[in-house]
Amino acid sequence: MKIRTAHGRWVIAALALLCALALGFYSRAQNSPAVTHLRVTNEILMPSVTRLGINLGEQNFYDSGQMNRNLIFRNPGFEGLAYRSIFHCQQGGQRTCVDTRQGIQFPAQFWKGAAVEVIDGQAVGSRGVVESAGTIGNSFNFTFSAGIQVHAGDWISVYKGFYGEPTAGWWPKSGGEASFSAERADMPRDTDGRQVLRMTALQRGAWAQITSYFDSYEGINFVRLQGRYRLSFKAKNVGGGRMLHVHVARLAPGLVRYLNREIPLTGTWANYSEEFEVHEGELPPAAVEVALAVTGGEVLLDDVALERIDGDPANHTVFRDEVLESLRALHPGVLRMMGVGEGIGSTIDNLLAPVGGRVRSGYMSYYAPTEDISISIPEFLELCHEVDAEPWITLPAALSPAEARKLAEYLAGPETTAGGALRRAQGHPAPWTQSFPTLHLELGNETWNTIYRGQTIEDSAAFGRRANLIFSTLRSAARSATNLDLIVGTNFADPYRNRAMLSAAREANTLAIAPYMMMAVNHWSNDDELFGPLLAEPEMMARDGFMRPTQASANGRALAVYEVNLHTTQGTAPAAVLDRLTPSSAAGIAVVSHMLRMMRDFGVRNQALFALPQYQFKRDDGTQVRLWGSVVQMGNEGRKRPQFLAESLANRALRGNLVRVALSGADPTRDQPLGNNNVQLHGQHLLDAYGVREDKQVRLIVFNFDLHQSHRVFLDRAGQGHSMGTTVTWLDSSSPASKNERVTQVTIQTRSSVENGITLPPCSMTVLEWRE
Repeated sequence: MKIRTAHGRWVIAALALLCALALGFYSRAQNSPAVTHLRVTNEILMPSVTRLGINLGEQNFYDSGQMNRNLIFRNPGFEGLAYRSIFHCQQGGQRTCVDTRQGIQFPAQFWKGAAVEVIDGQAVGSRGVVESAGTIGNSFNFTFSAGIQVHAGDWISVYKGFYGEPTAGWWPKSGGEASFSAERADMPRDTDGRQVLRMTALQRGAWAQITSYFDSYEGINFVRLQGRYRLSFKAKNVGGGRMLHVHVARLAPGLVRYLNREIPLTGTWANYSEEFEVHEGELPPAAVEVALAVTGGEVLLDDVALERIDGDPANHTVFRDEVLESLRALHPGVLRMMGVGEGIGSTIDNLLAPVGGRVRSGYMSYYAPTEDISISIPEFLELCHEVDAEPWITLPAALSPAEARKLAEYLAGPETTAGGALRRAQGHPAPWTQSFPTLHLELGNETWNTIYRGQTIEDSAAFGRRANLIFSTLRSAARSATNLDLIVGTNFADPYRNRAMLSAAREANTLAIAPYMMMAVNHWSNDDELFGPLLAEPEMMARDGFMRPTQASANGRALAVYEVNLHTTQGTAPAAVLDRLTPSSAAGIAVVSHMLRMMRDFGVRNQALFALPQYQFKRDDGTQVRLWGSVVQMGNEGRKRPQFLAESLANRALRGNLVRVALSGADPTRDQPLGNNNVQLHGQHLLDAYGVREDKQVRLIVFNFDLHQSHRVFLDRAGQGHSMGTTVTWLDSSSPASKNERVTQVTIQTRSSVENGITLPPCSMTVLEWRE
């Protein structure tokens, strides 16, 4: 269109002037010292960076820890118990041992008849049997059979199997003259177990019932039943009436029954199954009850399972589809199997056995007897393979050299070895070391921590010697496999412990730490008091805290993080304040920025958030705090805490080489006064950035730690002009306290941009991606 009037010429001139002013303003804005410029360089800080990882955590039957496909997984085969614990012979000699530590006292004669082995001392490997054991005063005393050599200062492991108690993990109920007992003679031919359950209710009016519950905690339905399910079991009638009653019901008001049948049994062992379909909508929160009962009869039971049968056909693991969906969304680089509950007191044979052949296990006097079956190593390896994560396996601290040899054969050996033959029999002929770039094996979990006595070796040199023996055996038995990462753990920067332990553990590759944040909260009058110290803590820990001395104490070994999250178990803050802090958007940003800072500044490649499940934790003062889990509900439709979302956002970018980001122009800072957890920092940087290059793809993770102000940043991309397409993905929330506990307030959002400038909202995490 042509403008022919004088007025039109003035309009053109005015528009030209406005364009010139705008371009001039844009140019000045780019070059103004008040604007921050970021340039992703080619300087490699860490090649082939590893994505951030997570701890799988412990299974349970009541919150997001319901991870098993078998929803009544606790003790499906009615198996017995095995215990293995570590003791320190602070006094004694030859046939006696006296452990004077607190928290190590077991019931009298609990260990009578147990096998004992010296695992550190003058006669390592010496074996015997416990003749008597019990508490005398504040000590726990052993007397052993002749032949074993024990000296003051030795560390010993003690192992014992306990049969019986088949209803552990179940809720038995009965009326009349009914009973429950373990049967070890009359067994199904195809069972992997060592005992079955006998339910006897032969007398008139007698009845016996075993019940399992799941999804029963805190007014939330963590598991919603959707689809077709099968209740299966092995059974045999051995007297009286032949009917077994089974039912599955949601205990909502009015009792919603999904299965309610009488099943006739035969006089020989047989497999039984009953199927039903259910599609739960919005129900009042209530547990699901699964029950099997006999009236006027006697039956044998084994291998009970309740599983969904119309789920993902590609899911060949023992874990629920929703667990795989969650882990695939997170895409962790490493997945840690931390068997603190059942697994850490187990044996390698038990940890390699199928579910029907695994016994309950433990190590700690506080938890005797344990009621749950642990996740197995094969099950964990299959899960890692499915979700493309490197396995990090925590091994029992009392592991023997013979067990280490079998484990190494299972992971890396040919089929001609005992471990390799077992692996092939389980359907995996090729060594597991060929399935992953690296296999991470850690001896014990916090073996320095007195909370876990029963598997601790608190003498750092003694633990180092034991670790070295086990690691040497693992390497020798693994033969040509060179991708084993052998790990010892420590309590941050403890120079004496780390030096003594690593000097003895020459075969260890890695020193693992747990750099938790925000232990104590005592100030919360406003958001600056509550969230300011949290957002400043990662930089303080890197600049003035323990990270640098811890790295120095590693003495050249790789540094890894076996656990990290908030650890708000101390302080005077009430539950309402903690509920604003621990599951908040600010917490997710702080934790993931802490992990990335440790990666960039200290070369920490392998890191594991703690943890995938767990809704809340009861502190010593009785306060419930929303720790440690990052998932409220599993699955793509389930709510995730900001720690999970922030890590998944970071993992989208962590593909390729971690490179240096050059910052110029404005570099805003603030001073954090002394606050929660003694955080105090002069000149906290409010902006931080991490660059990743993968061929021509460039990714940039940017944080704004300012609680109140947005900040404008520009990307300096030489020769690309201002029309280069950029994908912008960010953690979207309305405030630092936003959370996803009951309703979704924090999400991940994505948009496209053709500008080189972007405004970072207060308290935010943003990922930018473009192609050069």
